[in-house]
Amino acid sequence: MSNAETTSDDLPAYQVRISQRAKRMQLKISPLGEVEVVLPKRVSPKHVASFVTQHQTWIQQTQKKMAALYPPEELLPGTLNFAATQQQWQLEYLEGIRPRVAEIEGTLKVYSQDDEAARKALQRWLNRRADEILVPWLREVSDEIGLTFQRAVIRAQKSRWGSCSSSGTISLNRALLFMPPQSVRYLFIHELCHTREMNHSPRYWALVERYMPNYLQHEQVLNKGIRSVPRWALTI
Repeated sequence: MSNAETTSDDLPAYQVRISQRAKRMQLKISPLGEVEVVLPKRVSPKHVASFVTQHQTWIQQTQKKMAALYPPEELLPGTLNFAATQQQWQLEYLEGIRPRVAEIEGTLKVYSQDDEAARKALQRWLNRRADEILVPWLREVSDEIGLTFQRAVIRAQKSRWGSCSSSGTISLNRALLFMPPQSVRYLFIHELCHTREMNHSPRYWALVERYMPNYLQHEQVLNKGIRSVPRWALTI
């Protein structure tokens, strides 16, 4: 869970996410340069500001690297490619009172009154497509390997591809649609294995390897893969 964004005159803006599994505080910088502090449940939030202060130089350097790796792009894309399903669309932007997206013969027609409304409509469409594609796919993999989960939800996450709660809820990043299918499958296996092992212990990784022996290859793909996600799809 995250609190509201925190700012001060001296510190960069940051958000705090309380983690059940984290053993120490961590800093994560999204491709958009946003700062997230991962806070173990047992650690008091009063320590966060000093932790950010100690790492302020690293934060600034990493934000500069992210800005170079992910330069600003046009607000609205001209084409859309889902590597996960090998689907591709041309986009057409039209005047419309009610923002919406219509899929017609390989073209996405985006109706809106301005660019911001068009982007929001496109993001809502992306959420729906992710729910239609990723959740049934996760169920198929779950049935195949015999690891069950309680429910699945689609998120617009900026620094994580997925997560699994102690109650068995698996969260999937809608941006997985832009990743290769075998890497998406690996992410499913990764989270399903957390329904048995809520950690990253050697026993956990042995379980992952049982179902996907070449999992390290897909770890590398996902670690670098956020660069393949269009910037509009990472914003909320």
